[in-house]
Amino acid sequence: MNFRERYGRLDRILYRVAFRAGRAQRALADLEEMVYGDALKDITVDDPVFISALPRSGTTILLRLLWQTGAFASHTYQDMPLVLCPLFWSQYARRFSTDIDAQERMHGDGIRVSGKSPEAFEEMIWKHFWPDHYGEDHIRPWTPGEHNQEFDNFFESHMRKVIAIRREQVASRGRYLSKNNLNIARLAAPPEPLRRGTFLIPFRDPLQQAASMLNQHRRLLEIQEGDDFVREYMEAIGHHEFGKSLRPVNFGGWLEDAAEPGELAFWVQYWLAAYRFILEHAGESSVLISYRRLVDEPASVLRRLEELLGVPENELASQADQLHPPRTHAVEKGELSDTLLEGASETYKRLERRAAV
Repeated sequence: MNFRERYGRLDRILYRVAFRAGRAQRALADLEEMVYGDALKDITVDDPVFISALPRSGTTILLRLLWQTGAFASHTYQDMPLVLCPLFWSQYARRFSTDIDAQERMHGDGIRVSGKSPEAFEEMIWKHFWPDHYGEDHIRPWTPGEHNQEFDNFFESHMRKVIAIRREQVASRGRYLSKNNLNIARLAAPPEPLRRGTFLIPFRDPLQQAASMLNQHRRLLEIQEGDDFVREYMEAIGHHEFGKSLRPVNFGGWLEDAAEPGELAFWVQYWLAAYRFILEHAGESSVLISYRRLVDEPASVLRRLEELLGVPENELASQADQLHPPRTHAVEKGELSDTLLEGASETYKRLERRAAV
């Protein structure tokens, strides 16, 4: 997605104001409760689905496949930039350029998005309620004993609001769905609203996933050099995976001995720390998904997901033709220590054995 073409001068002014108005958005969200109370009271948040993993593991394609069943309600580009008060904003979004024609997203991976495409904006809520977790150069994982009742109440209500908006467009969209890569940082102590849902956690060959992350980091750095609004945008929506806004999750203190982000070793180290954490903390409500199996055996894997998620038969399996093997990246293993390679290989084998699909 070309930011210069997508976001004109008026859009940028609006977004910058919205990004700095977290308290105002929160106040409007509270007002929504009063104005739309009758419309929201009969909406329940049953069996939400939370897609989460390190980037470049298949999270976006899983989001799109579930969205295309017509059963799930998720954030879309139309919810930006007033994400915290989506009902009010939905009344005005049409006045701005949110209903764009489909075009390739910024990642350069061939995935096309429009204003109505599902996307990951949920992290804006987490940043508002849990600011102490976001350091200047890292994100601190959630730990047992942390509790924020205000967040629990707000997030529960927010999920109902997203369902209400999407049901106006497609009546069957009754289950909340999100893609939020940072939710893996909450697996050790998920707040109450997340405990009632299912986590889908895809994983990919560590060296290929790490190489893909490194490529995206370099790509975003280059884009941000030419347009600083891209950095502002990514930081505001909580996308800290790459570029100048990179803030890795410090799983188990791995950053203390980390390589530089411009090196492949950094991303393999990140992969290893993250998926070891996942293996330790993923509970019965977590479904690990092998990306290799997903693209090699798409029909059977999607049928299994239908069973696990209670999706009507063939709603996912019928989309098997949309899955293709990812681009293969050249990897120079000589840049990586034997210890790191062995750790990544062993963890990948454990993930494959643990995977439900």
